[in-house]
Amino acid sequence: MQSDQNTDIHELDGKSPEFRTQLAKQLEDLVPEAIADGKVDVAKLKELLDEDAGDTNERFGLFWPGKKRAMRAAQNPTTATLKPAKELSKDWDTTQNIFIEGDNLEVLKVLQKQYHNAIKMIYIDPPYNTGKDFVYPDNFKEGLQNYLEFSKQVDEGGKKISTNAETQGRYHSNWLNMMYPRLKLARNLLTDDGVIFISIDDSEQDNLKKLSCEVFGEGNFVGSFIWKKKGTSTNVAGAQLSALTEYVLCFARNAAKLPLNSRVVSSSERSYPFEDAEGKYRTAGLEKKSTGDYNRESMKFEIIGHAPRPGKRWQIGIDKARELESKNRFIFDNGIVKLKIYDFEDGDSYSANPNLLLDVGSTQSGQSEVDSLMSGNLFDTPKPSSLISHLINIGTKNNSTILDFFSGSGTTAHAVMQLNAEDGGNRKHIQVQLPEPIDEKSEAYKAGYRKISDIARERINRAGEKIKADFADKLAERDTPLDAGYRTYKLSDTNFTKWKSEATNDLGELQMRLDAMRSSSDDNASEEDLLVEVMLKLGLPLTGRTQTRDLDGLTVHQVVASDYDVDSSTQPVFYLNEHIKPTLEQLRAIVTELTPSRFVILDDAFQGDSQLKTNLVQTCKSYDVELWTV
Repeated sequence: MQSDQNTDIHELDGKSPEFRTQLAKQLEDLVPEAIADGKVDVAKLKELLDEDAGDTNERFGLFWPGKKRAMRAAQNPTTATLKPAKELSKDWDTTQNIFIEGDNLEVLKVLQKQYHNAIKMIYIDPPYNTGKDFVYPDNFKEGLQNYLEFSKQVDEGGKKISTNAETQGRYHSNWLNMMYPRLKLARNLLTDDGVIFISIDDSEQDNLKKLSCEVFGEGNFVGSFIWKKKGTSTNVAGAQLSALTEYVLCFARNAAKLPLNSRVVSSSERSYPFEDAEGKYRTAGLEKKSTGDYNRESMKFEIIGHAPRPGKRWQIGIDKARELESKNRFIFDNGIVKLKIYDFEDGDSYSANPNLLLDVGSTQSGQSEVDSLMSGNLFDTPKPSSLISHLINIGTKNNSTILDFFSGSGTTAHAVMQLNAEDGGNRKHIQVQLPEPIDEKSEAYKAGYRKISDIARERINRAGEKIKADFADKLAERDTPLDAGYRTYKLSDTNFTKWKSEATNDLGELQMRLDAMRSSSDDNASEEDLLVEVMLKLGLPLTGRTQTRDLDGLTVHQVVASDYDVDSSTQPVFYLNEHIKPTLEQLRAIVTELTPSRFVILDDAFQGDSQLKTNLVQTCKSYDVELWTV
């Protein structure tokens, strides 16, 4: 009976997905003969691939010291969670936006379940590796523990900020080791037609492109945008070149899915310099080269008495030409036959997006934008929101989710709100920012800010209010209000003692952990903390709505389907109090009255009563409810 019972109980996994294990499982499904004793037989796999396998002695690729460790950093699972910080949030109960404070490598792992294949666009502006701005913890051995020390969530270790100066050696390798696992994890989050934009300068542009080709596939390189960031040269003695441009590399999850929107040119943007009795019009040539595959003898005839010039042919056939001739739609100008196109019949046209970005803001406008909004110079070299708005405009739909895991001052969040106000969209954003301490000598510190993430949240707050004021009339016409809020979460170690797995050689610490494992959860964790973590492990969105229900004297939490249907059934229900043992009648009431799709309960809530657990299993089976234990 015990084995049957176990098959009816799902045990929640405390770690993020193990990608090595998943890849091996996929290989087992595709080529089972390459799996022996639960391991991949690499020699057999190469034999099966035969001529499709490359020569390991001579191969093209990007290699650097530490690459294997960087790969493992992406593959190693984490037990980290996110803790809600309502006091640092805005419009918690209604917003669909997220602000996460934490190391983005660990955060990207935490987000793998609920946001897998769900992000339409990623924009990042990572450290450019100039020797002064490398601040991300990069010790592969420590992972989450390194971040907790860095952010002073644990007692020992202190801050671990380091620059990446050329004099320290492995200058490019250190940067690549930081970027590789983050891009690897980011790719998993993109939708099939998703796209990533990465800002960079000459310091690492060539390495970033090679690295991204490896992560996303060379065939998924969409292009490189060249952004004119300033208009005048820098007057520095001894300088040979002044960098007036930067790059924005663009890669797709699948380039065949056409990830970018076509550029639309509306008739209102065009000039109609001529006019006749029919109205205002512009002209367009009709000729096309007539060589090679483009040669068409049938497209060479006279229009209003003129043949196409040598080596040319018409773009329209003779029947269409005669129809337009009868309507007096042609003119002969400078030896060329042209078609008259009137403003009243001219529609929108579509073309590819130019990769030269000349009029989407500058470093100066980005700085002025933030300085004006924040009443002082509190953040250096922010990107202009107009640049990010342009990328969002060509890379998303009006209900897409946009992720920025190098959030900085929150420019991407600002751009999302601005564009939504302008075009009526309902795009959502997720911001991730390291709680990087602010220099005590800076203007930001003097103004009361202590972390970069504090500046980012305040910038989002002020930008949201300004946008609401600037677009008040237009926003009043919307069916749904503009979402200028965000839920703040902070990266933290798991709330469940049995999932804490960092190694220790301290016997005292080991005994403390063994004692703590007698209970499911940390006594310092609130039920809301536990609820958020369990929802994360189940893959439920961070913006999900929940409500507290009192059922037969027992307090439970239920996911709400929507803001307008708070009594919706079939949603997951959670009982997360290990200190109060429920009765069988109370548990039956939860299953029968709330009819959840899943019922999640702390295993220690049974307090060793196996008969109570068995009866709950049978009740859940009777009502087709999945039973999960933590």
